[in-house]
Amino acid sequence: MKVLLVQSWLGGDGPPVYPVGLACLAASLAGHAVTCFDPNTAADPLGGLAARIREFRPEAVGVSLRNIDSTNTRRSVSYLPPFAAVLDTARREFSGPLIVGGAGFSMFAGPLMDRYPAIDYGVYLEGEATFAALVAALAGSGGDVAAVPSVYRREGGRVLFSGPAAKADFTDLPAPDFAVLPLAPYAAVPFGVGVETKRGCAFACLYCPYGFLNGRAYRRKAPGRVAAELAGLQALGLTRFTFLDSVFNAPAEHAAAVMRAMIDRGLTMAWSAWFTERGLTRELLELARDAGCDTVIFSPDAYGDTALRALGKAVTRAEIDAGYALVRDMGCFDVSYNFFKNPPGQSLGQALAMLGFILRARRQMGRRAHFELSTLRVEPHTALAELAGREGRIAPGDDLLEPVRYGQKRTAYIEKFFDMFLKARGK
Repeated sequence: MKVLLVQSWLGGDGPPVYPVGLACLAASLAGHAVTCFDPNTAADPLGGLAARIREFRPEAVGVSLRNIDSTNTRRSVSYLPPFAAVLDTARREFSGPLIVGGAGFSMFAGPLMDRYPAIDYGVYLEGEATFAALVAALAGSGGDVAAVPSVYRREGGRVLFSGPAAKADFTDLPAPDFAVLPLAPYAAVPFGVGVETKRGCAFACLYCPYGFLNGRAYRRKAPGRVAAELAGLQALGLTRFTFLDSVFNAPAEHAAAVMRAMIDRGLTMAWSAWFTERGLTRELLELARDAGCDTVIFSPDAYGDTALRALGKAVTRAEIDAGYALVRDMGCFDVSYNFFKNPPGQSLGQALAMLGFILRARRQMGRRAHFELSTLRVEPHTALAELAGREGRIAPGDDLLEPVRYGQKRTAYIEKFFDMFLKARGK
């Protein structure tokens, strides 16, 4: 079967990010003719997509929707209008099965199937095995389409769901095929190309859907396999990448094994990753440095123990300070922090302490310390959605396709203060 895989268009918002999901799908479609298109790197995104469809003449088109908007950022941008434009373009040029998947689709699967009738099938959660089974069924070589698990489909004017599939182990999945798209447009972006060492997240942060998307149990990729994938990327000319794991150093022993495998392989690429301060040691950071890490990213989200507990964070203020001191004193890393301006549990004292931490870090580390101050976005399948529902901020059945922001009401002035602070700094 001829299959065209398309990354959904972001409408020009932000730099392109390599669509690893498409690389994973392409690798899982052995025996089929597969090509990929990313409108985010095309001079004419929709015209280029139309031309690719006319040229390739696919028998199935798959669209990956990673995010429906810019989520927990200061500036809210919806990606649904450009997503709709991709669907419309594909539908005009192509009459075969149009399939949508990706994290963004999975989180809003039912509402998206209702809003966009152009979608014939939806792949729910991790897509490699499901997409391959669906394509085989559509090609007539894989049984009944209705029997493929984890698929939304239309039948008699209704949207039906076949039920979730079991999560695959990495030993059952091929390595991503990073050759399906040229790396050059993404290589110029600091976080443009990503590699995963595991799936799953054992943490339970209030706002985060990762547990829903990938499960709470860790499914680890063998360290040697991670190093081999990275060696392949280095051979393609890549000089830096980022680890996609929600938290790279949890479990710490797996992160250490991956980094030792990278060193043994003689890799020279620079990289970044999300770390937790809990359990972080100088020994682990020295290993990270030796393996090429030059940027450590933390997401404590708050700087007071009351707010940290309310956010479900597995870290304390003392651990935040200890982790910062390690990175500062080693002097070889850039460090990035994500904070929310006015999360649950926030107080004036904690907000001022957070501001003091930011100013101190900028004074001590200069431009090597980076900060992002943002507002929570209520997403489905999260504890924050449950909290917002209990507080009457969202109604039962709200599809949340349009962003709902969450800030603690009794300290709304803190949000306004940080907005003024950021504006004064030109952000």
